[in-house]
Amino acid sequence: MDSLNHLSQDDLDRFDEEGYLFFEGLFDDDLNQRLRDDVDRMMEDRERGAKKMIMSYNELGLLTSEPCVIDRVADLMEGEKFTHHHIHARWQGKGERGVAWHHDYVQTPQTNRSHLMVHVFMYLDGLNGEVGDLLVMPGTHKKVMNGDAFMQFEFDDLPGSRTYDDLAPGSIIIVHSAVQHCRRPKPGGQTFRRYFIDTSYCQNGALWGGYNNIEEINALALEQGYDRGGKYAFLYDTTQFFERRPNIEKLDKINEGSLVLQL
Repeated sequence: MDSLNHLSQDDLDRFDEEGYLFFEGLFDDDLNQRLRDDVDRMMEDRERGAKKMIMSYNELGLLTSEPCVIDRVADLMEGEKFTHHHIHARWQGKGERGVAWHHDYVQTPQTNRSHLMVHVFMYLDGLNGEVGDLLVMPGTHKKVMNGDAFMQFEFDDLPGSRTYDDLAPGSIIIVHSAVQHCRRPKPGGQTFRRYFIDTSYCQNGALWGGYNNIEEINALALEQGYDRGGKYAFLYDTTQFFERRPNIEKLDKINEGSLVLQL
């Protein structure tokens, strides 16, 4: 492993306190361009109505096991194995709507933070104050709350929140998935595209709600060699997930009073 891919103790302490870490310009120009090209292909396919699994785009699929990302996530997981949860990708331009304050920690119901889940936000063209600023509320990963607990504030600055609107191309942010954040809409975008990808990873030891086609996604990842010769095969372990819908329906039937009495 490249020692440059690993986190310092200061990094680990900062993540524990604030819930996120910035790495400006992490991706080199070659990787950045290959990823942009794949996002362009994907957006063109969607425009034509040809919806393909994101993992079928080779560079985007390989990104889920990109060593300079995975080695840093591994440090945050403190030696525990972890699994890839999802990848989303698109570019955003003029007229892009914002996303109100929320967090993305997958748990039903929200009751604890016993196991780590992280999202990796990737800005292939950086941020320049157009299209959408990133707002983050440091430390909110330490509080257990529903994902929409701050949603009524939409895109407002809040006491203690921070706004990021100036990032170099190829920058990434590793965020504890329980950190409240939002994307504030901006009036620009006439010439600037906000290329945005996020990947997510879950610490083993607790089952996580996954997508209905997670088995198909992971099979494709292994078939395409995204595990990089088996080194990162642990990322595509379907046994770490449960099917959400039937279990949520089961919970709804018993969700009365204090759930501890249902044990």
